[in-house]
Amino acid sequence: FERYYQELKLVPEGEWDQFMQALREPLPATFRITGYKSHAEEILHCLKEKYFKELQDLVVEGQKVEAPQLLSWYPEELAWHTSLSRKNLRKCPQLERFHQFLVSETESGNISRQEAVSMIPPLLLKVEPHHKILDMCAAPGSKTAQLIEMLH
Repeated sequence: FERYYQELKLVPEGEWDQFMQALREPLPATFRITGYKSHAEEILHCLKEKYFKELQDLVVEGQKVEAPQLLSWYPEELAWHTSLSRKNLRKCPQLERFHQFLVSETESGNISRQEAVSMIPPLLLKVEPHHKILDMCAAPGSKTAQLIEMLH
Protein backbone atom coordinates (compact mmCIF):
# COMPACT_ATOMS: atom_id res chain seq x y z
CA PHE A 1 0.00 0.00 0.00
CA GLU A 2 2.59 2.53 1.11
CA ARG A 3 5.06 1.68 -1.65
CA TYR A 4 2.31 2.01 -4.28
CA TYR A 5 1.31 5.49 -3.14
CA GLN A 6 4.90 6.61 -2.65
CA GLU A 7 5.66 5.62 -6.24
CA LEU A 8 2.73 7.73 -7.46
CA LYS A 9 4.37 10.76 -5.81
CA LEU A 10 1.01 12.29 -4.90
CA VAL A 11 2.30 13.37 -1.51
CA PRO A 12 5.40 15.55 -1.19
CA GLU A 13 8.28 13.58 0.38
CA GLY A 14 8.47 15.74 3.50
CA GLU A 15 4.77 15.21 4.21
CA TRP A 16 4.62 11.40 3.89
CA ASP A 17 4.65 10.62 7.64
CA GLN A 18 1.95 13.24 8.25
CA PHE A 19 -0.12 11.77 5.41
CA MET A 20 0.14 8.24 6.82
CA GLN A 21 -0.76 9.45 10.31
CA ALA A 22 -3.88 11.15 8.93
CA LEU A 23 -4.92 7.91 7.23
CA ARG A 24 -4.65 6.07 10.54
CA GLU A 25 -6.98 8.47 12.35
CA PRO A 26 -10.47 7.04 12.85
CA LEU A 27 -13.22 8.73 10.87
CA PRO A 28 -15.87 10.51 12.90
CA ALA A 29 -19.12 8.64 13.32
CA THR A 30 -21.67 10.32 11.06
CA PHE A 31 -25.34 9.64 10.58
CA ARG A 32 -28.32 10.96 8.71
CA ILE A 33 -31.93 11.00 9.87
CA THR A 34 -34.08 9.41 7.19
CA GLY A 35 -37.69 8.94 6.25
CA TYR A 36 -40.73 11.15 6.06
CA LYS A 37 -40.39 14.72 7.29
CA SER A 38 -42.74 14.46 10.28
CA HIS A 39 -41.12 11.26 11.49
CA ALA A 40 -37.61 12.66 10.90
CA GLU A 41 -38.56 15.68 13.00
CA GLU A 42 -39.61 13.36 15.85
CA ILE A 43 -36.28 11.52 15.73
CA LEU A 44 -34.38 14.82 15.63
CA HIS A 45 -36.34 16.15 18.60
CA CYS A 46 -35.62 12.96 20.56
CA LEU A 47 -31.90 13.15 19.75
CA LYS A 48 -31.59 16.80 20.73
CA GLU A 49 -33.77 16.77 23.84
CA LYS A 50 -32.76 13.42 25.28
CA TYR A 51 -29.56 11.88 24.01
CA PHE A 52 -27.51 14.95 23.13
CA LYS A 53 -28.36 16.52 26.50
CA GLU A 54 -27.22 13.36 28.30
CA LEU A 55 -23.85 13.66 26.58
CA GLN A 56 -23.27 17.34 27.46
CA ASP A 57 -21.62 16.85 30.86
CA LEU A 58 -20.28 13.36 30.31
CA VAL A 59 -16.60 12.59 30.95
CA VAL A 60 -15.15 9.31 29.67
CA GLU A 61 -11.62 8.23 30.53
CA GLY A 62 -10.82 11.76 31.71
CA GLN A 63 -12.04 13.38 28.49
CA LYS A 64 -15.17 15.49 28.16
CA VAL A 65 -17.50 13.98 25.59
CA GLU A 66 -18.63 16.37 22.89
CA ALA A 67 -22.27 16.12 21.87
CA PRO A 68 -22.77 15.34 18.18
CA GLN A 69 -22.38 18.34 15.91
CA LEU A 70 -24.65 19.38 13.10
CA LEU A 71 -23.35 19.05 9.53
CA SER A 72 -24.40 22.60 8.72
CA TRP A 73 -24.39 22.08 4.94
CA TYR A 74 -26.95 19.27 5.12
CA PRO A 75 -30.60 20.40 4.83
CA GLU A 76 -33.04 20.57 7.73
CA GLU A 77 -30.57 19.53 10.47
CA LEU A 78 -30.82 15.90 9.36
CA ALA A 79 -27.10 15.02 9.35
CA TRP A 80 -24.75 14.89 12.34
CA HIS A 81 -21.24 13.83 13.24
CA THR A 82 -19.53 13.02 16.48
CA SER A 83 -15.90 12.88 17.49
CA LEU A 84 -16.70 9.67 19.36
CA SER A 85 -15.10 6.74 17.64
CA ARG A 86 -17.27 3.78 16.75
CA LYS A 87 -15.16 1.75 19.18
CA ASN A 88 -15.96 4.12 22.07
CA LEU A 89 -19.63 4.16 21.16
CA ARG A 90 -19.72 0.35 21.33
CA LYS A 91 -17.50 -0.25 24.36
CA CYS A 92 -18.15 2.62 26.78
CA PRO A 93 -20.87 1.90 29.40
CA GLN A 94 -21.71 5.61 29.77
CA LEU A 95 -22.55 5.78 26.06
CA GLU A 96 -24.59 2.58 25.96
CA ARG A 97 -28.03 4.23 25.84
CA PHE A 98 -27.00 6.55 22.99
CA HIS A 99 -25.37 3.65 21.13
CA GLN A 100 -28.45 1.45 21.59
CA PHE A 101 -30.67 4.24 20.29
CA LEU A 102 -28.49 4.62 17.17
CA VAL A 103 -28.46 0.86 16.59
CA SER A 104 -32.21 0.52 17.10
CA GLU A 105 -33.07 3.45 14.85
CA THR A 106 -30.61 2.27 12.21
CA GLU A 107 -32.17 -1.20 12.21
CA SER A 108 -35.64 0.29 11.85
CA GLY A 109 -34.51 2.55 8.99
CA ASN A 110 -34.89 5.88 10.79
CA ILE A 111 -31.18 6.62 10.87
CA SER A 112 -28.56 5.82 8.27
CA ARG A 113 -24.92 5.66 9.27
CA GLN A 114 -23.24 7.23 6.30
CA GLU A 115 -19.91 8.98 5.87
CA ALA A 116 -20.31 12.72 5.40
CA VAL A 117 -18.48 12.64 2.07
CA SER A 118 -21.08 10.16 0.76
CA MET A 119 -23.92 12.52 1.62
CA ILE A 120 -22.65 15.19 -0.76
CA PRO A 121 -23.25 13.71 -4.28
CA PRO A 122 -27.03 13.30 -3.87
CA LEU A 123 -27.29 16.92 -2.72
CA LEU A 124 -25.38 18.16 -5.75
CA LEU A 125 -27.24 16.07 -8.34
CA LYS A 126 -30.54 17.90 -7.95
CA VAL A 127 -32.44 14.80 -9.01
CA GLU A 128 -36.00 15.15 -10.23
CA PRO A 129 -38.63 12.39 -10.50
CA HIS A 130 -38.26 12.04 -14.28
CA HIS A 131 -34.47 11.48 -14.11
CA LYS A 132 -32.86 8.07 -14.50
CA ILE A 133 -29.81 7.35 -12.32
CA LEU A 134 -27.30 4.53 -12.40
CA ASP A 135 -25.50 4.30 -9.05
CA MET A 136 -22.14 2.68 -9.75
CA CYS A 137 -20.71 3.25 -6.27
CA ALA A 138 -19.94 0.49 -3.82
CA ALA A 139 -22.55 -1.05 -1.53
CA PRO A 140 -24.51 -0.63 0.74
CA GLY A 141 -26.57 1.88 -1.26
CA SER A 142 -26.75 4.81 1.14
CA LYS A 143 -26.53 7.40 -1.62
CA THR A 144 -29.28 5.64 -3.59
CA ALA A 145 -31.49 5.58 -0.49
CA GLN A 146 -30.74 9.25 0.08
CA LEU A 147 -31.75 10.10 -3.50
CA ILE A 148 -35.03 8.21 -3.11
CA GLU A 149 -35.76 10.02 0.18
CA MET A 150 -35.10 13.37 -1.46
CA LEU A 151 -37.72 12.61 -4.12
CA HIS A 152 -40.45 11.59 -1.66
